Amino acid sequence: MSRVVSALILDMDGVLADTEAIHVRSWDLALEAIGVNATEERRQLAGMSSAAIARELIRRLHLPFTVDDLVERKRQIFRRLVDRGLEPFAGLPEELSGWRGRPLALATSSARRETTFMLSRLGFDGWFDPVVTCDDVTHAKPAPDCYLLAIQRLGVAAGECVVLEDSLHGIRAARDAGAQVVAVDTSGLPGRIDGVLGVFDSTVEALQWLRS
Repeated sequence: MSRVVSALILDMDGVLADTEAIHVRSWDLALEAIGVNATEERRQLAGMSSAAIARELIRRLHLPFTVDDLVERKRQIFRRLVDRGLEPFAGLPEELSGWRGRPLALATSSARRETTFMLSRLGFDGWFDPVVTCDDVTHAKPAPDCYLLAIQRLGVAAGECVVLEDSLHGIRAARDAGAQVVAVDTSGLPGRIDGVLGVFDSTVEALQWLRS
């Protein structure tokens, strides 16, 4: 590998599998069930934790729910949709297997129980160490906390870590943690993104470029 990458840190949703669309659908269905259409508000919060999204939706729309209540409504719908079938991106297990044995971490805005559930469903149990979730930090993305913790646990200098991210909130979090960032455009990124090594159509293409 010609590029020096001491450690690789991946986001989960939109990087390992096409789960962003399922999260979006889950939020839309949960809100529709209580008579709310908040497509634009929800879109602006992409990449944040479910709790942070719920908190913002409650504040902006003056919803008569607690954060826990709204998150649980969304979570139940999300699990039902995932149970209908979910696979990692095509070719990703094969490409990612080439990175096993090197420092390989996961940092996600999802909660611990959802992360464990998703990694099991995708066949990635035991692939990442550490696995950092929003339950492990005080502030979820776009704050850099999850990436700072992942870097600390890896024991590698931040500038030698490369993060794969698919959202602007996640990219900001990784950059603020001092890591290098590769963007994967699986969830609709804007045309121009400053401060990233490159923008790729898929995680597989990004990993292949890093190995080239």
